[in-house]
Parts: sequence; C-alpha cells; structure tokens
Amino acid sequence: QPGNLMDYEVIRKDGSCGTHEMSVFLIRDLKGNPVGFRGIVRDVTRRRQSEEALRQSEEKYRSILDNIEDGYFEVDLSGNFTFFNNALSRIWGYSKDELIGMNNRDYTTRQTARRAYATFSEIYLSGSPGRISDYEIIRKDGSIRILEIHASLIRDPRGKPCGFRGIARDTTERKRLESQFHQAQKME
Repeated sequence: QPGNLMDYEVIRKDGSCGTHEMSVFLIRDLKGNPVGFRGIVRDVTRRRQSEEALRQSEEKYRSILDNIEDGYFEVDLSGNFTFFNNALSRIWGYSKDELIGMNNRDYTTRQTARRAYATFSEIYLSGSPGRISDYEIIRKDGSIRILEIHASLIRDPRGKPCGFRGIARDTTERKRLESQFHQAQKME
C-alpha cells in the first residue's frame, strides 16, 4: 500500500535549498510482517519554483486588474464577454453574473453595434490594435455612458484568432464638460 506523496525541504551539499517529493511504501515479508520501506524521491525544486512564480504573476495580474479604474475586458470573436474586471462591471452597471456572456448588441444601439463590428473586423483582419471613440452603452438602469475603447486581438497557442481584449474608459463626464465649454463659447 503506497504512502502519501509529500514534499520536504532539503539542504544540498553545496548549501543550496531544494524541494523533493517522496512517496514511501511499506515492505512486508511472506507472513505479512513489516520488514522495511521502499521509496521514490524526486527533485521537484524547479517545478515548485515555476509554480510559485506563476502564482505570484497571476496574483500581480489580478491585483492590477482589480485596482485600475478603467474597465478591462475579453470577448470571444462574436463579441460575448468572457472575462472582465470589477471596474467594467461598475461602468456597465451590471453584476458580474449578469454581464458574463452578454453580447455587445445587448447594451448598445444598432449604430454603435455596427461601428463596433467594423472596428473589431478591422482588428481581426489586420492584427493591429484599434480604437473606438464615442462608444455609447446603455447601462442596466437605462442611462447612457460614453466610452473610449482600445482593443487588440487575442490568439490561441497556435496563433489562430480567438477573441479580443481591451480597455474601456468612461469619458461621459469629460464629454459633458466639453459640451458645456463649447456651449459657453458660442454664447460669448
């Protein structure tokens, strides 16, 4: 009957530290009495270091996404949300559960959806990042927000396009102030 697989720290002859993985088996004689142990030991130092580096990288990535004010998103080739940060959820006014899988046609006007389709088609065909200014969304509460979208193509490990990722910046307040400024200039 095999024993548990366990990790343990070792100090090598040169003084460096490592991690080994060990599994131990009980050896019995013909009468079933325990007479010793047999084990397998494997040096897993590099694998554990890689796993830790990956964990730290993912933690850093998640922290950055959770703390930026702009919305970060990923959509499939059809325009359905597959991933986004909390800021995007706040901008759209939907909960994460409501927003996941939502298509751009669900929260935009036809005109905006057509502009988005044209821009994302160009990104798909050229492979170059693209930008949409004055991208209007209709929030869950029915209010309109004006965004600026910067997006780029996502490719799978074989290089085949599989979606888009981007940043959505809410420019509603800036647009309102610009409009007020222009109106004030016209009155002078």
